[in-house]
Amino acid sequence: MNEQVLSYLKSLKPKPHEDGRKLLQEGIKIGNSLEIGESRYFRESKYKTYLQYRKELKKQHKVAWVIVLGLPSLEEELEGIMKLYEHGQKEGIGCDQILPIPSWLTGLPKDLHEKGLPGNSYVLSDYDDYVLHTEAAPIPICFGDYHLSSPRALESTIFALKSGSPIIGELSQFKWDYTGFNNEYERMCDIVRALGVMASKYDNEVLVNTYLDDGFAGYFTDIVSYISYAVLEHYICTKLCGARYYVSYAGLLSDVDTRCASAMAIEKLLGTEDQPALHYLNNSTNLQWDHDIHGNYGISVPEMLFAILVEQKYGIGMGINVVAITEKISVPTLQELKDILAAGRRTEEQACQWLPYINFSKLEQMRDVMAEQGMRMFQSAMDGLKAADIDTEDPLEMMLVLKAFNPIKFEQAFHPSTYGNDGEIVPFYPTAMSKQTQELKNETITSIKEEFANSLAGKKIVLGSGDCHTYGLFFVDGVLSAMGAQIINGGVDLSPVDALDLADEENTKYIGISCHNGQAMEFGRQMIEIANKRNREYTIFIGGKLNAILPGQNEPTDISSDLERIGIMADNDIKNIIMRIASMS
Repeated sequence: MNEQVLSYLKSLKPKPHEDGRKLLQEGIKIGNSLEIGESRYFRESKYKTYLQYRKELKKQHKVAWVIVLGLPSLEEELEGIMKLYEHGQKEGIGCDQILPIPSWLTGLPKDLHEKGLPGNSYVLSDYDDYVLHTEAAPIPICFGDYHLSSPRALESTIFALKSGSPIIGELSQFKWDYTGFNNEYERMCDIVRALGVMASKYDNEVLVNTYLDDGFAGYFTDIVSYISYAVLEHYICTKLCGARYYVSYAGLLSDVDTRCASAMAIEKLLGTEDQPALHYLNNSTNLQWDHDIHGNYGISVPEMLFAILVEQKYGIGMGINVVAITEKISVPTLQELKDILAAGRRTEEQACQWLPYINFSKLEQMRDVMAEQGMRMFQSAMDGLKAADIDTEDPLEMMLVLKAFNPIKFEQAFHPSTYGNDGEIVPFYPTAMSKQTQELKNETITSIKEEFANSLAGKKIVLGSGDCHTYGLFFVDGVLSAMGAQIINGGVDLSPVDALDLADEENTKYIGISCHNGQAMEFGRQMIEIANKRNREYTIFIGGKLNAILPGQNEPTDISSDLERIGIMADNDIKNIIMRIASMS
């Protein structure tokens, strides 16, 4: 490891802090005083734990079908859970688990709600709200987003357990920031306590879920880096904290071979007789069209078919989280989720006919390389942290270091192709998202360079992402830079006030924001409100998923014209953005 990397690692060592092992014991003590609720699912099924059911599916080489459901109101969400269950019973194509997706505000203490950014979904507030979910139908309800790694980590984990939820997450989301919340140290302490609560229920087979793409892995260029990071989180969750760890990912991966080979590698490294490692693969969205929507079935169905065949061949315990064909443009409706689930289940009915004709030898080779190199990268990371005097036995110190760690620097520092040198990363298996974004950036620059070369010279532009997603930011940064702009990249999880502050510090009026989670309208509104209070004029443009649930409506709608009306450029056409900025003085 070179001196520059070592110096950076040493800079991450936190100031003196509480002993994470004591915090863990506090959480275990809290957990020991709690009783896990008996949800409707457990009262009406033959299974004592959900993991027991998943192990049975694994033995039968069958996938588990998962649905993510985030409807506008609590009442609609509960009705949606019930309708999904009833539809499955009627048609014989039900799902095995539902993951509610509430608003971001769910992760904030109640007294901070007015400072946060509402999304397109409802707020899970009190314990009774959790019970309403787990009693809505005899189906496992697993609370993931904005729970175990949120500012409300301890409270929401307790509520979820007491309501009978068998899986709680998302551990990876500790990297996220929450608008309106600033005490990250106390948040990391509560995450460790929450892991202690989960550890106390190890024998009850409750699981800590992670969704890799929502954390470090969302920045990585190589699938091997995904594997190494999963091993690192497993080390913290299971080895240090004694809780069960369950891996979900793949929303940013669209190559069917790397999706499934990485699942096989994770099971090889982390799976045990007692517990499979893999919760689910998320259907990818990065190849979806935003036009001729039904064509997206041509992407989703083959993707599901390949995963089903791998499960039938190897029995690795895989789940599939089905993603509606409209995911790229809006939050899916209940009917759209039913449709994609039906497509997956019907595919499963016929998949066995394909199995005799498939040669999986290349997949096995990929699995072995991913497992070997992923473990090598994990060990390099551990060696580097120890060399920097990081206490790798203290879960709090590890969480604090990773919170401060730049994910791009993490991959650069420890990847097998760059560990100990300053070279560029040479991926073993490039992530589809990074590859596609790079290709799109290069294609766009080539296609517009002659018309717009240096058209943005002299323009200083602040860019940032309003959530954890980075690839849109990478694309816009690259294209605008190539057209001559000086880019100040504020990174991800940027709040409206942070974006404006950064523009003031850099003495520029140009600000570009990438939004994804239904937050564009509120993000833009807050920026304009703050700008008016400062009596300053800014040129703001927002791109990404430009939809929101407007007052009096039940489904997300395009809000581009609404943003334009309040003075914000709302356009996903980078050429239009360049023309509009270039024309300004």
